[in-house]
Amino acid sequence: MSEPLGATAVQAQQQALRLVIGENNADLALTLTLLLNAEPDIRCLATAGSSSAVLGALETHSPNAFVLDLSLDDGSSLPLIATLRARAPRAVIVVYTGHKNPMLDEQCVRSGADAVVLKTGDIDELLAVLRQAALHPHRG
Repeated sequence: MSEPLGATAVQAQQQALRLVIGENNADLALTLTLLLNAEPDIRCLATAGSSSAVLGALETHSPNAFVLDLSLDDGSSLPLIATLRARAPRAVIVVYTGHKNPMLDEQCVRSGADAVVLKTGDIDELLAVLRQAALHPHRG
């Protein structure tokens, strides 16, 4: 006997990525929100231009994923990555940056990011990385 349709929908919603976008460029934040919300398994809960606003969104919305620019209105997001990892240890954290710098990428991963994706890439790359990271939750 199959599950009722409603139960399947609830299960799919629970598995969806519920994310917060940390991006201080309002136009890019809106574009990312629209593109990511068009995906059936992703729901953008909030956008935030600063680390403090991202932390506020964490408390308000309980997301399970973050897409973060490296530079936010109140400085580098490197300390934010470590804070998010401590407060939401199984959350997906993807740094979305315009900086191509292997040493900086390594710092992001050491701080707790699951991956770094260049803004110059295709949105499909960001989607693939988010989904891949969700399949393999961070274990520290």
